[in-house]
Amino acid sequence: MTLSDVEKALGISPTIFQKHLVVYAGTLESYQGIDLLLQAFVSVVNADPEAFLLIVGGSAEQTQSFSNLATELGITKQCLFTGRLEQSLAQNYANRAKVQVSPRRSGTNTPLKVYQQLASGIPLVATRIYSHTQVLDDTVAFLVEPEPEDLARGIIEALSNETEAQQKAKNAQRLYQDKYSREVYTQKMINLLEFVTKTPLKKPENSKSSETPSANSLNLKSS
Repeated sequence: MTLSDVEKALGISPTIFQKHLVVYAGTLESYQGIDLLLQAFVSVVNADPEAFLLIVGGSAEQTQSFSNLATELGITKQCLFTGRLEQSLAQNYANRAKVQVSPRRSGTNTPLKVYQQLASGIPLVATRIYSHTQVLDDTVAFLVEPEPEDLARGIIEALSNETEAQQKAKNAQRLYQDKYSREVYTQKMINLLEFVTKTPLKKPENSKSSETPSANSLNLKSS
């Protein structure tokens, strides 16, 4: 099955990629704040009629529940739920966003996708909670409070202020390369092993700083 066939089955029209595409990719558990995102998007489309929300992930039951909320909010023509997809396909859609969003309302562990978002070069709107602020700050993302009004403000700002959005995205890529890339991770592991074994180790020749770790390569699910 081709990508075009998959998109046709999902109801994804090619025209949505010509819009101001906002993408959330991950699970749809309650702590992820999808209800906040949908409520915020009412204000977003009022400010920017070209805005479109693509939500990637979730079980059939979860997507139906949030689809019902989108209907209640009157934004069914401005959003689409794909349900759970293969990791590579989910990442494909995340990478085609004008803005990525992480509306998580609570949590302490930084999700793997935050590192992928840093490396992507795509502006990010994220809530100002510990899960995010362990890694993110205002120089690399549009940080907002976990409530609909401020989330809407951040998305609108990211969509409308391209200069600021691109600067944050560039800063995010630089942060990823400096602190979280595979090359940096590999060097940290080498340093640790050398410290433990008291033996110098040779750095693997195929370690690439530009390579972004995937959920599959780390044996983790996107969250």
